[in-house]
Amino acid sequence: MPRLIREALESSGVGGQDRVSTGVDVVGDIAIVRLASFGTREKRRIAASLMERTKNVRAVFEQEGGIEGELRLRRLRHLAGEKRTATVHRENGCAYRVDVAGCYFSPRLATERLRVARLAGPGERVLNMFAGVGPFSIPAARLSGSRVTSWEISPLACGLHEENDKLNRVGRLVKVVEGDASELSEASNARYDRILMPLPSRSNEFLPAALGVADKGATLHYYRHVLGRDEAEAEANLAEELAELLPRGAKYAARRVRFVGPRWVEMVADVKLAG
Repeated sequence: MPRLIREALESSGVGGQDRVSTGVDVVGDIAIVRLASFGTREKRRIAASLMERTKNVRAVFEQEGGIEGELRLRRLRHLAGEKRTATVHRENGCAYRVDVAGCYFSPRLATERLRVARLAGPGERVLNMFAGVGPFSIPAARLSGSRVTSWEISPLACGLHEENDKLNRVGRLVKVVEGDASELSEASNARYDRILMPLPSRSNEFLPAALGVADKGATLHYYRHVLGRDEAEAEANLAEELAELLPRGAKYAARRVRFVGPRWVEMVADVKLAG
């Protein structure tokens, strides 16, 4: 069990460490917890204790259920602190305005976002098909000097992305397009050197659209939630999927990003298309 939630349980006097199956997501100064097996009074005591022990946290919300809908939103219930869902999150030298109730954002992907940003090159044409508020796109522009096109279906996320471009001084390198990434091939004649697909629940549905705008020799970062008791089984299942979807001559290297649930692993395949 992660330290933050363990200490909050201990100091609150509630106990019940065996009833917690996940940790805490801290986005800016907002903490998001999952405490389904506790009563309302217990949840509020745990939230108050978490705020006391974590001085940078100004609000605590409970996530009820999973990530839901086309916009990948959390259902949040206020437990303690300020009643707001907007915050500023900082990672990898960048700052992001986020609304945790209105936009998808996971602080658990900071290391992966930095890895991909460092793989991009100056002047490279990068497409992010599911950009959110910009946490993959902005580091690629700011750290590597790539020219990034961000597609995002949520109007709120698009507006925050544009604010974040200005906040991080990458407005000249990043273009935000509000739209469904499945319409890419019809809406754009552009071709890209690197394509990011950080929608692990549905990336397979959008792979034809990605291939339709990929230049020869392009690199795709293909994220998937894959069934597997361990990383090896998940990698084997991903390989079976990619064997059916990738064009001839494509090569890839797969790696685990994180475990996301019992028997589920988030994997990424860094795919190199034939030149």
